[in-house]
Amino acid sequence: MEANWLAVVFLLIVTGLAAYVGRMLFKQWFNPLSLYSSLWGFCLITYELNLIQYFPVRRLAWIYIAVGWGSLYLGSMIVFLVRPPSSRSVTPTFSVDPKRLRKAILVLSFFGAIGVADQIRGVATQFGNPLIAAFANSGEIYTDRVSGVTSEVPYFGSLLFVACSLAGAYTARVGKLTVTAMTPLVLETVNNIFGMFRAGVVMAAFLFLVSYFYTPRSGKFSIKRWQQFAAVSLGIAILVAGFVFVSATRGLGVDFPGTTPAMEKISEIIPVFPSIYSNFSATPVALSMYLTSPDEAKTGHWGQFALMPIFRLAVRLGLSRSEERFEENYYTPVPTNTATYLKNLDSDFGFSGIVFFPLLLGAIMTVLVLRTETNFRLLDVLVLSNAYLIVVFSFVVNFMAQGAWYISMAVGVVVAITLERGLKTNGTPALARTTSSNIPIEGFR
Repeated sequence: MEANWLAVVFLLIVTGLAAYVGRMLFKQWFNPLSLYSSLWGFCLITYELNLIQYFPVRRLAWIYIAVGWGSLYLGSMIVFLVRPPSSRSVTPTFSVDPKRLRKAILVLSFFGAIGVADQIRGVATQFGNPLIAAFANSGEIYTDRVSGVTSEVPYFGSLLFVACSLAGAYTARVGKLTVTAMTPLVLETVNNIFGMFRAGVVMAAFLFLVSYFYTPRSGKFSIKRWQQFAAVSLGIAILVAGFVFVSATRGLGVDFPGTTPAMEKISEIIPVFPSIYSNFSATPVALSMYLTSPDEAKTGHWGQFALMPIFRLAVRLGLSRSEERFEENYYTPVPTNTATYLKNLDSDFGFSGIVFFPLLLGAIMTVLVLRTETNFRLLDVLVLSNAYLIVVFSFVVNFMAQGAWYISMAVGVVVAITLERGLKTNGTPALARTTSSNIPIEGFR
């Protein structure tokens, strides 16, 4: 099966135009709209390359994809239309003491390290030497982790995500990548290696990056932009290395149904490539299969996936019945149990979820971005960084179904409010009165 080059060219044009519209609205390339468009465009283009002979994505699925895409942009544009015309002319100031911020990162990293240590302990208990097990027993480690066997304190490790968000803000403020900022990134990488969990490194990377790009820079450090980029790249490289290691050792097969000769040639050079390729290209097919399945297979109770961690907590407290832990499998023909966040939204709320959830997400993220540019608050940045995770994983699943997302959001809000408490007097940030070196956000322009 050859690639559908006409569709590839069309998707390239649509993706490029959509990303540019985001650039025009936000005045920088790093923004929710451009990121969403780039990820979804890449996902759909990989499908149209036909390196795996997937079942066709039906018209209804394309309609859902287009509606969700358009609703996100509509929500953002509504905010731009109603915002005060002069709201972006104010220079933001950083109102949190960097020393307190550093202490918060270290405290969260300490408690997060307890979760990492417990993860390693669980692997050692089950398989012996954890370093050897990471190579020889990766598949079993993954199965035990998702079953909750290898860890007795699973929620402690999630505190590292909050630390990664704070580390991004701290790095932007001090103008260099420090040991303090590197600590949660390294710990999260180790945690993912011994838990065989790839999504964690992606979470950590984007929480760090979003906080970094939306935090006002300090003018007292004369560091060139390429040096800042190199420092941040070093931190991200650590996380990428962890992702590749887990992908290469977790027992991810390459003998997928429908594999084409072109894919087989690529897998001879990069054995893990079919698995990574299918992560991006299979989910729209699964969405199509979900939409054409019988109604009883599509429906669940209201908010089943978006509020899943809350329902699970209710089950543990004896307030509700047991919930299914995983989603259903779809054979595309590659087996996959994720079908984009659109599938979750439809199952949770019906077609109205396809329209209104992206619309609200686009509006909320736009409001938060504009607030960071005019009246910076650490609280806004931490909420924004977690909202970005919904965008980042939207082509796979509604990330709100992950307990780690709720922990990162809830703890991040509490920490941000605590750090900012008492720092404003008469409506003026304390550090703004004593520091005149604050400069506007730069980001990727």
